[in-house]
Amino acid sequence: MEKKFDLCLKNLLTISGVERGELARHLGVAVPTVNRWLNGISTPNVYQFREIAHFFGMPYDWFLEDEGSIPDVDNLAAKLGLSPETVGTLLEMVSEGGNEATLEAVDNALCAALAVIDGVFEDLDRYADKVIAGMEESGE
Repeated sequence: MEKKFDLCLKNLLTISGVERGELARHLGVAVPTVNRWLNGISTPNVYQFREIAHFFGMPYDWFLEDEGSIPDVDNLAAKLGLSPETVGTLLEMVSEGGNEATLEAVDNALCAALAVIDGVFEDLDRYADKVIAGMEESGE
């Protein structure tokens, strides 16, 4: 049985915490276009498909594999900054159609994790700026 693109995209949006509008902006399409993909009314063209796979760090074939398959958990975990076990559990919960409270809890956890990751990168940027400024002052 084939995996449907709309289900794959819904799962990726839920797990990653990416909003429909953010994906639409990245792809240069309107939000209603993304909504049509999510509702199974239409599918992206080959260029959009390629960009979606790249955006989420997923191989093309994941969108086309059997319904029971899951994405490359290690790649997705690295991209999200979570453990592979956590990502695997989240994928299972989403694919089982977890209840609204469960999905909201998953979304909140992902948002919190992404906020921590953003904070770490901001700290690294500030540190790098200080190092560069110090090198410039010392003439290196």
